[in-house]
Amino acid sequence: MLTHPETIYIDEGVDFLDARLYSACRAPFGLAIMLPRRAYTSEVFQRLENEKVWTRDWVCVGSAPEIGEPHDLLPYTIGQHAIHVQRQEDGSLIGRFNKAQHGGCRAIPAQCRTGKKTKCSYTSCGYSRDRDVIQGGVLTELTPQMGQYLGAVPERLIPAKVKTSGPLIFANIDPTPDVERQFDQPVWPQNLVRLSGHWQEHRSNWKLAGAALVDVARSYEAGGGAVNHVAAEWCFPNLVLIRTRHATLAIVLQPTAMDQTLWRLSFFSRPDLSYAEHDAACGVLLRLLEKAAAEATSRQGDIELCLSGETTERSRAGWQFNQLLMQRIAERHVSYWNAPLMHA
Repeated sequence: MLTHPETIYIDEGVDFLDARLYSACRAPFGLAIMLPRRAYTSEVFQRLENEKVWTRDWVCVGSAPEIGEPHDLLPYTIGQHAIHVQRQEDGSLIGRFNKAQHGGCRAIPAQCRTGKKTKCSYTSCGYSRDRDVIQGGVLTELTPQMGQYLGAVPERLIPAKVKTSGPLIFANIDPTPDVERQFDQPVWPQNLVRLSGHWQEHRSNWKLAGAALVDVARSYEAGGGAVNHVAAEWCFPNLVLIRTRHATLAIVLQPTAMDQTLWRLSFFSRPDLSYAEHDAACGVLLRLLEKAAAEATSRQGDIELCLSGETTERSRAGWQFNQLLMQRIAERHVSYWNAPLMHA
């Protein structure tokens, strides 16, 4: 499951584990530079994120209302590890690694090792794109979905830790013995309900997407900011919350390539709002989303065209995120373990 301590992360002579590479990124905001350009374009850096972030931190994978009925199943690929969260008969949630981690392949095909999520009939594979929620009635014996996700004996699948904060679901797949990553749950108003949701995909690295979302939501010129009663919060690593007076938008960021990110959107509002009030509140959020998507795409283009070695970090949200990311990269882990897909 995880790599070994001797694994190297070097791309075109750049050693991503060398602390000196990030020294100027740790300077105070206004003086700090961005992460190295290849942190936004390199498949090697993506593998480093898989090792240091996705397989370590609590990752937001969706919301509980999406799987409201018994046996409903929410697939989510964390880094390169395919898991799911399922609603139990008693209403509780359980997380597991999928039965089919590599589809029906004897070995991982070359096209699946490029850092791009591929469209594949075996949708539970850790290298393929996730499908939407699977209704419990579909998961019957001998169906492809049952074989790919649960297998004949789901109880034998390796568990994934699951926690909730309000309606949001978080999963953690770190197998390190006796180590529990701190769960920093976001503040969540109790009276909000999920009314709608959909997915968008935009051409930008996931780190640039998160920074653009927060920056735009906090910008008065873009229609956000305190004057417009809009607040934004980036919960490391992949959850962005944008709040207005009447609604909250939860954006789950999921990389689908080095330069592509899936935005899983959930709109929440007060249950006592009229349709017109809810529609107006979501309209504000949708306009901010449109501007954030354009900004994220623009930043990705700037990164790819940049030939200089150092670029000042102009996003405060990006700078704050980078401090946490660099902290993760510098961490040394007690144990590295290749987990089996099932208990013996």
